[in-house]
Amino acid sequence: MTPLSSVPVQLLIYVLPQPQCKSVPVILPLTRCLEVQVGVTVTFQIYAMLNCSRSISNITSIAASAVSGLTAGSLTIVPTNSTLFYVTFTWTPQIDQVGYEEICAIAYTR
Repeated sequence: MTPLSSVPVQLLIYVLPQPQCKSVPVILPLTRCLEVQVGVTVTFQIYAMLNCSRSISNITSIAASAVSGLTAGSLTIVPTNSTLFYVTFTWTPQIDQVGYEEICAIAYTR
């Protein structure tokens, strides 16, 4: 048994409190294909639906994984549906990003 490394590893773990709402928000799928060109700016929205009363829980932000050059706008509530939130993302793909880029999204609640 030979160790792979002599460098210690430290992990930071944050334990979340028990949520008041047992239903997690749902990230809604995009309604269009995001086929983009190098150097051409694209904007798209990622929506999340709250599955609890806003008096119990609320979406505080929607975050996406770090793709180089991807910027996020502010969280917006859909005026006609108070349980539906979205963030507008803007991205200008670069030449080194040709091919598939994976973007993961999460909705944070309070």
